[in-house]
Amino acid sequence: MTEIFYDADADLSLIQSKKVAIVGYGSQGHAHALNLRDSGVEVVVALKEGSTSIQKAEEAGFEVKSVADAADWADVIVILAPDQHQRGIFADSIKDHLAEGKTLLFSHGFNIRFGYIDAPEGVDVVMVAPKGPGHTVRREYEAGRGVPVIVAVEKDASGHAWDTAWSYAKAIGGLRAGGIKTTFTEETETDLFGEQAVLCGGVSQLVQYGFETLTEAGYQPQIAYFEVLHELKLIVDLMWEGGIAKQRWSVSDTAEYGDYVSGPRVIDAHVKENMQAVLADIQSGAFAEKFIADQDAGAPEFLELRAKGAAHPIEATGKELRALFAWKQQDADYTEGSAAR
Repeated sequence: MTEIFYDADADLSLIQSKKVAIVGYGSQGHAHALNLRDSGVEVVVALKEGSTSIQKAEEAGFEVKSVADAADWADVIVILAPDQHQRGIFADSIKDHLAEGKTLLFSHGFNIRFGYIDAPEGVDVVMVAPKGPGHTVRREYEAGRGVPVIVAVEKDASGHAWDTAWSYAKAIGGLRAGGIKTTFTEETETDLFGEQAVLCGGVSQLVQYGFETLTEAGYQPQIAYFEVLHELKLIVDLMWEGGIAKQRWSVSDTAEYGDYVSGPRVIDAHVKENMQAVLADIQSGAFAEKFIADQDAGAPEFLELRAKGAAHPIEATGKELRALFAWKQQDADYTEGSAAR
């Protein structure tokens, strides 16, 4: 049976006694830094010279150091830069500043699982991965709640790595909701699979195909948008609240019957076979190699696919419709039509 860890199971004073450097000030970085500080932890933000995030971090009241200086200063170095940049940052600015007793902390196991980062002996390697985007991690913390976390230890050089990891998880608010033990391998492989096969790749492709099917049959694109994209949030919210069963209980009998008889016609056994192939590529490292090779080459395939997705007709239809809503769906951290990250 899975054991759930809560606030009472962790000692906050452990992370409060350490100096913590947050490498990166993006979605997760800003949330971890702010939550840690509000939990009484000494925090600096580590950024490369010229980073556009320096001003944001300083305006939030953080001291900003170079990555090398921060790694030299800190007891716990939290690497929250994008996956494709972590190994370069580690090699150039962190590795030579690691000493026995320090801790490397990640929120995703990609670079450890696939061997792009190898910590020296005497250094703890742990992971605290919130199961939600950084802005949610921060918002839930401020509301007195938290986002669930999964926690792993790859190297326990000190003999106290688990204690440090749970203390950190408590400080960012994760143990208010609950924490589960995992491994770097399990977190990485299931996370990549979930993103590619269901949450991002699977859902996006399903929505696009649904939109294309309706519009090619002559239906108005605005009506198609409502039916295959807009209402998706209602269905997902019901699933989130009470599982697939609550979603089926909440919709009409017509919708529920259609779920049973037509769902397997669209998502048939071949889809599961394709999912198994996706998982195999993740487990073998083939996906990681392809992603990193493309990034190292300047991301030509990535950028081409991003542009192709942005040009899909459903995006123009959605932008037009959302502008007409009586309410405004806004996110200050997202500029529609922009590739900014």
